[in-house]
Amino acid sequence: MELKVFKDTIASYGGRWETRLELPVETEILIPDYLPAVFKIVKCLITPVVLQNRVSGGRWQSEGYLRCTVYYQSEEPGTRLLRTEQKFAFEKLVELPAGQYADGPAQVWGEPEYCNCRAVSEHRIDLRGAYILCAAVAVRRESELLTALADCGIEQYTRTMQGLQCAVTEEKTLTAETAAALPGTGESVLDITGSFAVGSAAPATGQVSVQGTLQIQICSQNTGTGELTVRSKDLAVQQTLELPGVTEDDTALVRGEVLACTLSAVDGAGEASLSVTWKLRVEVWRSVQHTVVADAYSTLCKTQTVQTVCRLLQKTADLTGRIPVTLDDDLPDAEGTVLGCFVTLGALCAAQADGNKAETHLKLLGKGTAHVFISDARGELTCYDKAFTWQPDGLWPGSTDGAWPSVGASVARVASSKNGARLRVDLEIEISGALFQAQSFDALCGVELGEEYDDSDGPALYIYYARQGERIFDIARRYHARARDLAAANHLDTNGDPPQELTTDTACLLIPAAL
Repeated sequence: MELKVFKDTIASYGGRWETRLELPVETEILIPDYLPAVFKIVKCLITPVVLQNRVSGGRWQSEGYLRCTVYYQSEEPGTRLLRTEQKFAFEKLVELPAGQYADGPAQVWGEPEYCNCRAVSEHRIDLRGAYILCAAVAVRRESELLTALADCGIEQYTRTMQGLQCAVTEEKTLTAETAAALPGTGESVLDITGSFAVGSAAPATGQVSVQGTLQIQICSQNTGTGELTVRSKDLAVQQTLELPGVTEDDTALVRGEVLACTLSAVDGAGEASLSVTWKLRVEVWRSVQHTVVADAYSTLCKTQTVQTVCRLLQKTADLTGRIPVTLDDDLPDAEGTVLGCFVTLGALCAAQADGNKAETHLKLLGKGTAHVFISDARGELTCYDKAFTWQPDGLWPGSTDGAWPSVGASVARVASSKNGARLRVDLEIEISGALFQAQSFDALCGVELGEEYDDSDGPALYIYYARQGERIFDIARRYHARARDLAAANHLDTNGDPPQELTTDTACLLIPAAL
């Protein structure tokens, strides 16, 4: 008689591949003659705008530009802050290590490494710096696992593995337009930023419909007092992405990112046209279930098994909403006037917990910097940078190597003020996504039968003193007996479950030899 072996190839989570790429910046910015000349560089910010992001054929390709934004002050009276920017294009192609990866966009984030900015002349700014662009891709591991065994007196312990797999990931750059009020008399627009708040995401056959709100913040400055004012404008958006293979039983994670905003007006008009370029990212997650053989033995022959570990992702927490953050610090100049604040955020990453749970739990931690503009008694502007950390509430059992956070974050609101010599910044961070963690399952990937047992002189019945919690399957394997015979001989109630799943209390068991 020959052992019948049934196998299946199962895709599982194989870990996380990450890379860090340095993007050098070396450019000069020319200030047109019709704009005020540069007197002092107040602040320079470098932020990435990723337009193409794709994993395909074992390669990761990324294209976009670094937006180099310079805030400066002229010699004109008052504390007026002026802004200029330059786009510095980049293109990267990275060969991924040998392995299997799903096609689609990678997770991308980054942080500035350094930035040196100086005014070479009244109308020319020299900028040297570097930005660290990071990317993460989930590795897919395909394993040939045993799903069933038959004949040759084989006894098997099967297990059902349940988890989630990312079926489709897609990013799409979109535009939206609306009308917005122009700044008041004596005000000029300094900057326009925004965030995306998810409303709903409904998968259907071959597509995902997304509804949400673009929350745009228009920052303007009073040319007399220098005070910064932020006005909000909400724009409802609805998009349907065609995604072959998606079903209505899937779950969609959605997040958006505002890339650029343009405000244009006709002379004499009371309103301006606001054009928003934004990026929508949709991840479609699908429930998977596999039945595999976790352990096996033969009642007739000596058995050798080859065991492996299969990891599937599980959703640990939904992470959608707003996180309030408050910053307090001494002002570098106690007599200074706080004009306003910009905030830049880093990605939300998994980190080990603190204290007595450091070895067993993880947390999610993000970094950020508040850039506070301050005017001194002479009207000279400076920028004070206050670094901070932020995190969603919660600690989760596990380690960082099995965590896969899929979360987008943006600043939805920021306000700065002064109380005596103390600075206070209040902000809200909009997050959207989920935390996934890998769960390990033991499974067999191979089995071999050896020589037959010689039980001709052995007893027909054994007595075994079981300890509490011992598995019937393990006890039966020790005596190469059948688990169902052991359960029947001891009148063990299986409640309809396979006898292999039973555990025992402290008891004396009768072990019948396999027939």
